[in-house]
Amino acid sequence: MSILVVGGSGRTGRRVAELLTASGHEVIVGGRHPHGPHALTVDLAHEPAPELLRGVDGVIVSVEPPTDAAGATAVMHHGIAGLAKIAATQQIPVVLISQIYITRAAAHPELADIIRARGAGEQALRDSGTPYSIVRPSWLTDGPATGARLEQGDRGDGRVSRDTVARAAVAALLSPEAHGKTFELYDGPVPPDWTTAFTELAADT
Repeated sequence: MSILVVGGSGRTGRRVAELLTASGHEVIVGGRHPHGPHALTVDLAHEPAPELLRGVDGVIVSVEPPTDAAGATAVMHHGIAGLAKIAATQQIPVVLISQIYITRAAAHPELADIIRARGAGEQALRDSGTPYSIVRPSWLTDGPATGARLEQGDRGDGRVSRDTVARAAVAALLSPEAHGKTFELYDGPVPPDWTTAFTELAADT
């Protein structure tokens, strides 16, 4: 498969790209200043071109949003909406790496604008009609992956390794059982069987 990783040079996106490459997939690293043999300029702050996903079989988005409200809205809401619209015309699966606290922005007023922009982008992806999965990591760490715990309902708090997030995102893209579902991700005691874990999740309504 040919997979576009938007934000594939970032701290989490790089791990996603490495996992996909190790599994034999062709990886296209997308970003504002991408580098590598298969790189593509993708700036979600601007309307993506309709031909952006030509020849692409799947998309994983791992973007760190701007810190200002206008920038976060442009990238995490309108940018995701534009990307999802293009993906929907070809029914290309999209995995969006978001965050916890989407439904509880008031709990973190210093991040509220970013959280609201992320939430709007999530909903735009759901509404697009393309196959999707939304991964909501808890607070990210650079520690080793030990295991994972999946939840739904956005009620928890905790931490999760970037390596675990990358594994969850790749598994979700390649697993139809994860499509149409949103879940939170935390460090856990054991590595999950991803297919079983995704099957047990409730579909979005």
